[in-house]
Amino acid sequence: MKITGIKAHILKRTPPIYKWKEQWAARSLDHVLVRLLTDQPGIEGQCLTYLMSPMEFKYALPGLQSVLVGRDPHEVEAISFELTDRLERPTPVASAIDICLWDLIGKAHGEPIYRLLGAARNRIRAYASTFYYETPEEYCKLALECRDQGFNAYKIHPSGIPEKDIIICRKVREAVGDTMDLMLDPINEYDRQGALKVGRVLDELDFYWYETPIPDSDIEGLRLLSRELDLPVTAVESVSQGLRAYPQYLGAVDSIRAIGDWIGGISAMRKAAAFCEANQIKFEPHSYGTVSIMAAHLHVMLATHYCDFVEIAVPKGCLDIGMKDTLWIDSDGWVNAPTKPGLGYEVDMEEIERLTEEVLEVGAMDESSRISGRKTAWT
Repeated sequence: MKITGIKAHILKRTPPIYKWKEQWAARSLDHVLVRLLTDQPGIEGQCLTYLMSPMEFKYALPGLQSVLVGRDPHEVEAISFELTDRLERPTPVASAIDICLWDLIGKAHGEPIYRLLGAARNRIRAYASTFYYETPEEYCKLALECRDQGFNAYKIHPSGIPEKDIIICRKVREAVGDTMDLMLDPINEYDRQGALKVGRVLDELDFYWYETPIPDSDIEGLRLLSRELDLPVTAVESVSQGLRAYPQYLGAVDSIRAIGDWIGGISAMRKAAAFCEANQIKFEPHSYGTVSIMAAHLHVMLATHYCDFVEIAVPKGCLDIGMKDTLWIDSDGWVNAPTKPGLGYEVDMEEIERLTEEVLEVGAMDESSRISGRKTAWT
């Protein structure tokens, strides 16, 4: 099998409705469906992503063409290393390409990716992951709705203001009692003093973990929190160096977070999982995102024993754009492994075509490459 071309669908921007903490404005999201075309009819690698800038992908396209076209997707390690190591940092573009390559390999062998990685299990527990809400009552209402849907774990993205967030945490624990495990993720917003104040309340309320309470760059602050608090502290998802940054966090955190669609895709995540296993700490990656992105994380999680949870965005369907298949829990709050090959979740190409604003496409180097747009802003 050889890669014959790269095609990307730039989708219409979403309305600005996505918000994860009080200090942030509501965001629109850019969705891009990346497709690696092959010489095998009907087999292509796909990744529908949302963290990658369409402009970034457009300007990367000539370089991707020279690296990818004519290659066997089984050379995924060589390709991904070339796309990341040369820059000395991972990128969302390289991450999306890596996920596409693994999707291709799975489809070529008729197997879900986790089985090719070495299946450790075929299901994993899930937690519901919120947006930011204005009032504690809204968090409580959603928590109870999630519990009714089958979730038994719930993560709060709060205001980022310690005093407000303590009230939110107390109210949610009171609402759900001991029927749900709870996590808190202020997304690096607190200072050390505020983080310690909130963390002591989380200990009192028996929260499951405390995520990214302070900037990831404050390694000594994370070490202090891990020493002072009983509950696990998890961090490291915002570091730009990816895998190369992880060793300095040993002893500072209880588990490593990672954003697979940022650090280098499935190839980087499986290395991160091995790093965590070797050092006897948990690997709990951020799997928030589109169905393709959640699926990419899920496959790595199913191939390691050192991860407890897969993260699912709520309310249901909020990031399921452009898909026939969606990733969701069963009645007891677990996610079962997909059975279809590759990522295992099918894109709805009719819906993609309806949402497409611009198409980018290149083929073999000796053919004329083209960028054809539904809009002409970039052409």
